[in-house]
Amino acid sequence: MARRSGGIKRSSWVTFRRRLFLVRQLLRSPASAEELITRVQTELGVNGYPANAAAALKHDLDSLKGEYDCRIVYRRDQGKYVIVDLGELALLDLPPQSLEALALLDASYPAGSANPTHASIRALIDQVIQMLPNRAQTHLHARRSATRQKAPSGRIDPHVLAAVRQAIEEKRELTFRYWGLSNGEAPRRHRVAPYGIFFRNNGCTYLDATLLEVQPPGAEQLFAPVDYRLDRIVPGTAQVLPTPLPPERLRAPALTLRYWLHPEVVQRGEGWSFFPNAHVEYSDDGSALVTATVSNLSVARDVLLRYGDRCRVIEPTELIDLIRETVDAMASLYGNPVAVR
Repeated sequence: MARRSGGIKRSSWVTFRRRLFLVRQLLRSPASAEELITRVQTELGVNGYPANAAAALKHDLDSLKGEYDCRIVYRRDQGKYVIVDLGELALLDLPPQSLEALALLDASYPAGSANPTHASIRALIDQVIQMLPNRAQTHLHARRSATRQKAPSGRIDPHVLAAVRQAIEEKRELTFRYWGLSNGEAPRRHRVAPYGIFFRNNGCTYLDATLLEVQPPGAEQLFAPVDYRLDRIVPGTAQVLPTPLPPERLRAPALTLRYWLHPEVVQRGEGWSFFPNAHVEYSDDGSALVTATVSNLSVARDVLLRYGDRCRVIEPTELIDLIRETVDAMASLYGNPVAVR
């Protein structure tokens, strides 16, 4: 009895490898027949296409459509093949917790951002979704319609973005009018030293800057780092100033921070980890006295107010005044009951 050579088995393996390579190439970007053939020959060598490569390529694409229900279309206007749907050839499956994380990213980075890095993340998310099974894609599309309504809807004015980028690249001061977070507050003029653009997973793009001046003045601390949401800069107001930035980043002077913490907060091990180089003195009653250094009073206020009446600031006086202003504003807000309709 003649021994089986195993040639058919090897041929099937080579064919599957070649077709999987085609799918990976089309997931990267649309490609012409000539580009696909060249890439296959370069990658697979002797396991690539035979002499009649064009016919073999068409057979591979037809097999992917027939065997796996892949949707691969030829765009005549581009002269390229495009993979629209992987069908049953799902290359990636994710557990429920990973799908939830992907849904959060999908909602946090909507399409249409003016930030190129943001747009690249959006493209990556789309590619990952494309590799999922149809059931997982359906789940994400359903989540998108429910969560996208909660995502920030503000758009970045292209002229604002251009001015911010110019100021950063040329290392010059920047001025603009900025909408605050308080309802009814008119936008104020800010003069800043800009240092970079970044984004957060809430879908918003920010300017990392040092505040130099604000008009009319408010509770902001001058020379403190501030994260400005670019979509809150009033369109038409961003202007690059001729004043160059100093070689070293401007920083607010460091202030000594001292505050008392209630025993309940101390027992939870909270109240000082946010501040670097914090020194904690424990008292017999379980309370603690924390000493640290801060340069941004607004951030220190936001951190310490979360402990309510379980924390009392001792110094600096500037922070005490800032907390008093905040508490007075809250008392005014809640002091007048609003009728519930």
